[in-house]
Amino acid sequence: MDSNSELKLRDLRLNLAEICLEGRTDRIAGLARNPSGDALLTMINSGVRHLVMTKSDQAVAERCHRILSVEHEIERKVCAYLALNLFSFPHGIERSFDIVDVPTPLLATLVKTLLAIPHFFTKDGARRRALSHVEAAVQEIHKSVRVIDEPEFRREVLSGFMDGYVVSAIYAEDVPLRTLAQQRAELIRMYLDQEGLARDIDPPARSPEETIVRLGVLCPGTISETAALRGHLSGLDRGVFQVTAFVPDEAATSISANFEDLADDFVALPTADITQAAEIVGGENLDVLMVGANVTNTCKFPWTLLMAQRLARLQVAMHSSSLTTGFAEVDLYINGHLNEPNDAPGEYTEDLALIPGSSNHYAFPGPDVVPETITREQIGVPDAALLLVSGANYFKIGPDLVGAWARILENVPSAHILLYPFNPNWTTHYPHKDGFLRFVQERFASRGVGIDRVHVLEAQPSRAPILGVLQLADLYLDSFPYSGAVSLVDPLSVGCPPVVREGHAARCRQSSALLHEIGLDVLVTKSTDDYIKVVTRLLQDHGLRREMSEAIADIADHPALSSKIGIGRYVGDALLTALKKKLKTAVL
Repeated sequence: MDSNSELKLRDLRLNLAEICLEGRTDRIAGLARNPSGDALLTMINSGVRHLVMTKSDQAVAERCHRILSVEHEIERKVCAYLALNLFSFPHGIERSFDIVDVPTPLLATLVKTLLAIPHFFTKDGARRRALSHVEAAVQEIHKSVRVIDEPEFRREVLSGFMDGYVVSAIYAEDVPLRTLAQQRAELIRMYLDQEGLARDIDPPARSPEETIVRLGVLCPGTISETAALRGHLSGLDRGVFQVTAFVPDEAATSISANFEDLADDFVALPTADITQAAEIVGGENLDVLMVGANVTNTCKFPWTLLMAQRLARLQVAMHSSSLTTGFAEVDLYINGHLNEPNDAPGEYTEDLALIPGSSNHYAFPGPDVVPETITREQIGVPDAALLLVSGANYFKIGPDLVGAWARILENVPSAHILLYPFNPNWTTHYPHKDGFLRFVQERFASRGVGIDRVHVLEAQPSRAPILGVLQLADLYLDSFPYSGAVSLVDPLSVGCPPVVREGHAARCRQSSALLHEIGLDVLVTKSTDDYIKVVTRLLQDHGLRREMSEAIADIADHPALSSKIGIGRYVGDALLTALKKKLKTAVL
């Protein structure tokens, strides 16, 4: 962001804050319901809150705090709270009023504001505080719409929730999220019922003579999720399973091409019309409906809205969903036994089916990608430097992770690090990138690491340039607590040793599960200190790094790393077992 744009953004923020502090509900509601979008939320989500506050900003923020502290009129408190959120994040603000007291015209905006957490975190412990805030806010939202039997109140609160709930930035906390997921799921279902969008079916009894299992899959569009779903379908017994791939109508041709070797039929769904899409899926008389995309983050994603309805006899999620879906309509969650801790079943609302090994098998569509030829000069890294590389996503990179990387570079002065955090698989929009990069540089600088040793790649059009960079790297650094998944395949494919830290929740064990399966346990660490020690030792010992690279070369043909061999046979067994249980039958 250039200085002129920043100045205009700051001025607009001050103007919006003054409008809020006037306390006129009708005017604020008008700004929130503008045909071009919610002006307040657009400003809040612009990244402006990551800017250092000026004296003028601080003066307005102090006025907001005073109103929240001493004002008795709820309407003025709500308006001051909305104004203050233009400068601060909700997990750091004392609210002093309840959702049930908010004027109806401001309810949707207030709920969206409550859920508008940072896209990234710059202070130790801030991500955990933000998660606690979201959990408390969702609990209050959930309770309020169940207790207050007023259609307009419920409609406004649910509308705000459906638009405002996005938890990409707080997945990274290695804590149980079942309660949050379940309350979210129930709120989504309330929204569908209230809006008359649900088209649940009552599946007819399956004929005892039928031998074919009709499996429908909701296909994803991103490369990583596509590779994961293909890995789950590759090896499926096509003599038993008849596969229908559901694809979004706006990208039907391109997505269908990714599954043409694994599906018997394709059906395009009108994603802009959820009721029609649900009727189409429900009309297929499916035995199993499996979703291959993440349905645990936002709420209005079409596949999320479909999985919140009963559209097949058995409904299934897999690890593309980062945690339990929470939906009563989803019966089964499939994962690898190496991906889950011993107490895992308690963290799922679904039955948990564990297949042998890890579930992190990826079958990329099309021919193998050839690494692009990249030179160190192109990426600004000296030839003599040791190069660390990480593809950890922007949303996964917090103070704890950057702090560990900075300590490693402090230990090894000849080391440089290159990051490519703006993966288009997560989103095409990364708000306030400048602020994120400034935070990363400041964390490294606090350990005496010059910014000339920290390099960042923008989003790349394909995996080819990424593979080219990884061929230059000495080590790959996985993220923690939220670990990498498909991103780990790239360094392994070019012989670059990855170092990972194993967590507790499944989303924090993906990379370690894959390394355990292929026999590279030595590169799995259990704590941050061990992570730093292992990376430092490998950087300081060329012979040991070469030994690790040779170990990777030795397992290059391992089935877990093959784009041609999937886990479909295990997935098929899990689906048949669960379907028999669901239908209470001994045979299919």
